[in-house]
Amino acid sequence: MKELDKLNLASADYYGYESQSNQLIEECAELIQAINKHKRVLHNGQSVNMTLKESINNVSEEIADVEIMLAQIKYLLGINEQYIDTIKEMKINRTSQRIEEKELAR
Repeated sequence: MKELDKLNLASADYYGYESQSNQLIEECAELIQAINKHKRVLHNGQSVNMTLKESINNVSEEIADVEIMLAQIKYLLGINEQYIDTIKEMKINRTSQRIEEKELAR
């Protein structure tokens, strides 16, 4: 395990599930907000004092925050990464099949 991962899991142990689950919720909300701002930058919608590069950097930072907290929550709940990968594979395959069906129906 990388040192950074060890530090992240030590933070999870220190703060515990209740605190870190609340932090994850906050980080998810900030990611949603960053994505919405990015959409406004792309579409020249409501006034956003941000360049395209700044908005992409903002989204990237919020993704990092969410991924950090997700790693902590998976650790605190004892969720196996292989189990998550199995679920991802099933969902990606299902979406791919839906796209293929729509393309055939055209």
